[in-house]
Amino acid sequence: MARERGFDVVELGRRPGAKWRIGDEPAASDLEGGVAVVHLAHSWATPPEAAEEKNINISGTVKLAEAAKAAGVPRFVFASSTSSRQEALNVYGRTKFRIEQRLAASPAALIVRIARIGLVYGGQQTAMYGLMAKLAALSPILPMIGLNRKVQPIHLDEVAAGLLALATEDQQPQTFVLAQEKPMSFAAWLRILRRSQGKGNLHFIPIPLAAALFACRMTKLLPLIPSVDPERVLGLAGAAPMESGESLRLLKLNLADPMTVLSGELGQTSEEPPQSEAQALLRYLGTRPTEAQLQRLCEGLQREGLSPLGLSPALIRHPGLLAFFEPPANRMQHRLARALYLADLASEPERHSGRKSGFFGAISTISSDVLLFPLRALLARRYR
Repeated sequence: MARERGFDVVELGRRPGAKWRIGDEPAASDLEGGVAVVHLAHSWATPPEAAEEKNINISGTVKLAEAAKAAGVPRFVFASSTSSRQEALNVYGRTKFRIEQRLAASPAALIVRIARIGLVYGGQQTAMYGLMAKLAALSPILPMIGLNRKVQPIHLDEVAAGLLALATEDQQPQTFVLAQEKPMSFAAWLRILRRSQGKGNLHFIPIPLAAALFACRMTKLLPLIPSVDPERVLGLAGAAPMESGESLRLLKLNLADPMTVLSGELGQTSEEPPQSEAQALLRYLGTRPTEAQLQRLCEGLQREGLSPLGLSPALIRHPGLLAFFEPPANRMQHRLARALYLADLASEPERHSGRKSGFFGAISTISSDVLLFPLRALLARRYR
């Protein structure tokens, strides 16, 4: 992104370019004349029990910031995390917090800008994002911890734009939060990951933290099973939201809806699944879908970030079953309610007034609504 905006980029790292590892003394020639240093590196080689003076992440970051200041670089952007807390359950969060403290107390404090980054998604399915996307798509039933924990997703490109703004613009506050302003539950996030891949809904089996950590230890002992780092589990278990609205406004970042973005990245390779859902919605409303209605509804669902909804194959084949999932009231924050509202609008231009149902038909409709109310109240959460 920096290169696209006309900057010359010097890369310090293990890849081709200036060979450097965190803790190394950077060459002054690599820093002089720079607009900013953006520090993304983190070493996992330091043992969790290592003393602070032996933690290469802490000492190496401070060394790099002081070298940048000595070379006349006006800004040092440190990529931290929303898990950065003194009481964080995971070592990563506690380490990031200590780095922030050391930077604030160092001679380089005046040029430091800290970016606390939320749950990053998008791009290649690697690291935590890749693990979550694959788990969400694997099965409709998923054992998981921390389902009620609040997370704040942010797309990889949005992170890059935020870091570049901090690197190139003068900002007064020292600490910024790059994350969705409205947190969502971890369960809701996993459902978004599944629906965006064209899958149905996701059901969970809550498991306690102790059991999850025991399973992590077992993955390291058993052959042929990929190991899971307990750090990832502890990071999720200790997740807590941070206020990001002011930071996003200062950096002029308008974060996209994750469902809309992921549907484009991970979702449909053909038009058939969204069109099948649109057809099911129209049929549920008693309409024989026309091509014009389907086109209007598909465009509306896509525009509102409601495609795909993740309707199960059974519901697509038998739309009448949607009666069990339709919310019992007009809840326009409910995804299925919004989709049905759009379906009603899409069918309106070609709608013809048919024979009225009469008194007994009305009584039958009211009775069925009353009988279905308990089920709707229970099942409406599925497509919320």
